[in-house]
Amino acid sequence: MRILFSIKIVCLIFTFSFIGCYDLDQETDFGLGEQEYELAVPLINSKITIGKISEESKGNTSIRFDAEGKATVLYNGEVIRRSTAAIFPPLPGILPIPIIDSISKVEIFEKEKYLVKKAIFNGTKIKFVFENALPQNVNINMRIPELSKDGKIFERDFVLIYNGSSPSRLTTEEISVDGWTLESQDNALTYHYKARLVDGSPVKLDLAQMTFDVIKFSYIDGYLGYHVFAVDGNIIDVGLFDKWKSGSFDFADPKITLSVDNGFGLPVRSQVNKMELTSITGKTVNLESEFINTGINFAYPSFSEIGLIKTTHFVFDKSNSNIREIFNEKTKNIAYDINALVNPDRDTTIKGFIAGDSYFVVRVAVEVPFLGSVNNVVICDTLDIELDDAKDILSAEFKAITSNDFPADMKVQAYFLDDTGTNIDQLFSGDGILLPAATLQTNGKTLPGTEKIDFIDFDKTRFELIRKSKKLVLVATINTTGSDQKKELWVYDHYGIGLKLGAIIKYKKN
Repeated sequence: MRILFSIKIVCLIFTFSFIGCYDLDQETDFGLGEQEYELAVPLINSKITIGKISEESKGNTSIRFDAEGKATVLYNGEVIRRSTAAIFPPLPGILPIPIIDSISKVEIFEKEKYLVKKAIFNGTKIKFVFENALPQNVNINMRIPELSKDGKIFERDFVLIYNGSSPSRLTTEEISVDGWTLESQDNALTYHYKARLVDGSPVKLDLAQMTFDVIKFSYIDGYLGYHVFAVDGNIIDVGLFDKWKSGSFDFADPKITLSVDNGFGLPVRSQVNKMELTSITGKTVNLESEFINTGINFAYPSFSEIGLIKTTHFVFDKSNSNIREIFNEKTKNIAYDINALVNPDRDTTIKGFIAGDSYFVVRVAVEVPFLGSVNNVVICDTLDIELDDAKDILSAEFKAITSNDFPADMKVQAYFLDDTGTNIDQLFSGDGILLPAATLQTNGKTLPGTEKIDFIDFDKTRFELIRKSKKLVLVATINTTGSDQKKELWVYDHYGIGLKLGAIIKYKKN
């Protein structure tokens, strides 16, 4: 004979949970008479506090406590992360760059997009190709005035050897330019070569080219373009109100925080196209604020702060938005459409920088301090129950010992449902058991709740009826102290719900 219960009341963050289930066949039988026995079955022995729930929080959900133990529920998520490659991606050297004359200026960046003043190469190699139709060796000196390292201009000497057939051709080995600095006023490199025959006579080459394998930098500054990074999706499934059925919440100070870590030495501004909150009833409400319209400018490091990360936190709260009103509509999730704009004003006179390891990250968090009131809130939870193995039951007496540390009255009832969802019976008589609010002290905290004991009798006929049940629906009605006046109360880390539930089963043993 086996009785399995799984009983849980979800009330915002108030939770009953199982310690264990017991196989009645393994318990000690106490004889009452001919073939009649009683068995004491412990079902639940649990004390769940807010602090314990915090320790067990996983994923993007957490509970934070201040120095006094006041609780705040946090939901957060990273919505966008961009590295240097997003601003200035590596440029593959697909085609060779022609050097038309002995002095040729070649634009290597899009002038419409960038105006690069300084850049330090990293992971880049170059090579040259030369051709000459004269049947003689040619000595070639190549200089790039805009490219320097340790105070020296880039300069290389090559020999184009005549090999008996014309034209002679030389493809140089790859030359690393890692650590070499490009400094330019017009996105260009100047290729300046001198080609001379063995007797010193100058000559113009028939072909001269330079090829990059890839253009990459460890550092770059100048005007680095206007960029839009779009983020669109569902950011947070809040979940606070999943079990809510009716009644009202009034949280005093919910917040949505945008946080940005920015290592780019560039202006970055948020552009919030949409921040839409959907309630558990399906109602959608837009977050309204002047900062939704104007955007939010984020801090960025100056040239004296290269390598540092500047962090900006911006909070949408009741002082600058309608968040309190819409959050008390029982927000289930938050959908967003946010752009991060780099160089938002497209001002080409603004000189900025990025380094190879620069990045920026945008995070969005929902913060709900557990300060507020709850008025006639009804929540419910449906759980599986299995009683089919209980045979030859004569009667059962359930014993519930409960305690409540919260400043909230809780009325609890449980309903047994069959496999069609039809209500068969209820566990407690009348409207259910009342867990009175703990005594509230002048400091705003409660005294430990006193234990309350309830006995519930099931005769043979009634137990046989619930033996067919497949679900147990727990319904709780909650009122914080002074909720009718919207008196705001804090929830503290030591608040908890105690529940001990057991049964004495009288049965016949053949």
